[in-house]
Amino acid sequence: MKNVLLIGATGVFGQRLARHLAAFEDICLILTSRNINKAADLAEQIRRHGAKAHIEAVALDTTHGLLQHLKKMEPWVVIDASGPFQTADYSVPRAALSAGAHYLDLADARQYLKGFAELDAEAKAAGLTALAGASSTPALSSAVIAALTNDWVRIDCVDIAIVPGGKSDVGPAVIKAILTYVGKPVPSLSKGAYGTITAWVNSQILIVPGLGKRRIAPVETADVDLVAPYFNVQERLLFQAGLESPIEQWGIIALSHAKRLDLLGNLTGLTPLLQFARKFTRIFTGESGAMIVRATGLDKDGQSVLGEWKLIAKNGDGPNVPVMAAAAAVRALLNSRLPTGAQACVNVLSLAAIEHEMGTYDIETSISST
Repeated sequence: MKNVLLIGATGVFGQRLARHLAAFEDICLILTSRNINKAADLAEQIRRHGAKAHIEAVALDTTHGLLQHLKKMEPWVVIDASGPFQTADYSVPRAALSAGAHYLDLADARQYLKGFAELDAEAKAAGLTALAGASSTPALSSAVIAALTNDWVRIDCVDIAIVPGGKSDVGPAVIKAILTYVGKPVPSLSKGAYGTITAWVNSQILIVPGLGKRRIAPVETADVDLVAPYFNVQERLLFQAGLESPIEQWGIIALSHAKRLDLLGNLTGLTPLLQFARKFTRIFTGESGAMIVRATGLDKDGQSVLGEWKLIAKNGDGPNVPVMAAAAAVRALLNSRLPTGAQACVNVLSLAAIEHEMGTYDIETSISST
């Protein structure tokens, strides 16, 4: 039985991943939290729902003696679902590798992902796999692009949009991560040139079949830095996101303009206030969200082509999407299907493998080409 240690198990995404991994056989799922009572309560809830995995709960503070704790628990793989990764270093993945464990995380922080390959030599020397960004970006976004453009001879433009349901749970780590780059320049690829664009400014309307209109704006991801060059995107790669609540969406846009004009200082201190405000702003929103990826280019015959992948999540299942790639990675590791070494999760997992994990949720995906 292999020990799967989950850091941040009691967080919004950690809980979703824990419940999903509980259906895996022949693993011991170790749920960790700084608060042992929270971890123990979650473990008991999962056991009551008929977990196939063996479930344990452990108190763990990653800032104190992590390597010694890991050596005692002997994990086969360490998964970090805590965040925010915008301010994280590589102490956790290094400790995991030093303890002889594979490593996965849900990071979406640009600088963290860009530098993650510096752990490659350590991971290869130990014969281990370390993947950063096993989440909606860059793991899922790159897997979709790979599937859409499999036999194309050229990719011109890629547009990615995520619009979560307004009632979805949002933890403080997510809010804090967004506030670290609101109103700041973020990388862009436009008209064939790499440059910057202001985050959460210059919004536009996206029409999502079945969900209606959603307003979206540019956000910071590592896709321009990592995914665009990997696929040799020629003209544009744009990653945007939108909030269903108009109050939340226009509020973040207003903060972006104020930050861009240097009218505000560090915004992360607003995290508790914004999280509290969501108790009210989410009232008139729904439980359905979407992720859409569109690509244009030339197909294998040199003809212009438009490919689109669409994901619709209903009944509050949207927050499961960011953890599906990590679950697929665990399954791939169990089957010895991942290469050793450390890298950002760009086209490492197939779209089919990630979508396979979505099968038990109210999540529908479709792909088309014209």
